[in-house]
Amino acid sequence: MKKNILEKLALILSVVLFLVPKYVAPVCGPKEDGSHMACYFSGNAVMKLAAAIFIITLLMILLSKIKIVKIIGAIATIVLSAYVYLIPHGMSGLQNEMGKPFGVCKIDTMHCHVHHTFEIATGIAVVIGLLMVFSLISTFLKKED
Repeated sequence: MKKNILEKLALILSVVLFLVPKYVAPVCGPKEDGSHMACYFSGNAVMKLAAAIFIITLLMILLSKIKIVKIIGAIATIVLSAYVYLIPHGMSGLQNEMGKPFGVCKIDTMHCHVHHTFEIATGIAVVIGLLMVFSLISTFLKKED
């Protein structure tokens, strides 16, 4: 297997994950009064998680000789990938900037539902999580040089 291929795939997918809530499948825009709906804040949280996943996987690639970095990085990425699912579904226990729990719009005709924004984001996060599980297994099975 090529060197760091799993981490490089996760790095590319984290960029795609970052683009989903704003460009690929945009969430709902602001209301007439300028305030935002729950999906807007969930989209921002997904983008922040994608940025964190990008930084972690980049560090895993740059510091690939250090086994503990790969192990901790893979575990952290798996946890962050799980939060990509938990946040829009309101199961994270976290609150947005307005002090309300994260979530999506209640009406099925809103952009966040029509564009399937969080289904796409969850799918990408699941793939990233699986790549990191395989990376973790590969790291443990790899013989010391």
